[in-house]
Amino acid sequence: MRILTLFFISLILTPSYAENIKIGYIDVDLVINSLTKYQEDNESLILNFQPKKVQLLELFNRIELLKENLNKSEELLSKENYNKEIEKIRILEIGFQKETELWQSELSNQKADSLQKIESLINQAIKDLAIDEKYDLILYQNAAFVSEELNISNKIILEIEKLN
Repeated sequence: MRILTLFFISLILTPSYAENIKIGYIDVDLVINSLTKYQEDNESLILNFQPKKVQLLELFNRIELLKENLNKSEELLSKENYNKEIEKIRILEIGFQKETELWQSELSNQKADSLQKIESLINQAIKDLAIDEKYDLILYQNAAFVSEELNISNKIILEIEKLN
């Protein structure tokens, strides 16, 4: 019984001697979407990839128009000419598909590169802030609830903006 009593007393008194732990939480999506660098990179990607997107849309519309015209004139064409026209459309569709996949791949790669640079900036800002303000633990991603006292997303945003 004495041992049990001593255990409960020590359990009650232990937190009063425990060292304070400084914890922070970062909403990564908020940080990324708020960064000037991220917004500039997105605008640059749009400007770089918009002309090719327009070309692809024009090619798609041209293919659709050719299909429509072929369907209208199917009865007027010989079987041989009809098959030639179908083959031309098929070749255009294959080219369109390849160009679209290449465009999407390039866009995805550049987005990934941009996000990797942003991630590096975020990690550097977290490290700097943690050292400067003596954080013991900084968390991000997947939290059910975080109080505003622990949310340091805005501090990280300001830290990153200072780095640029």
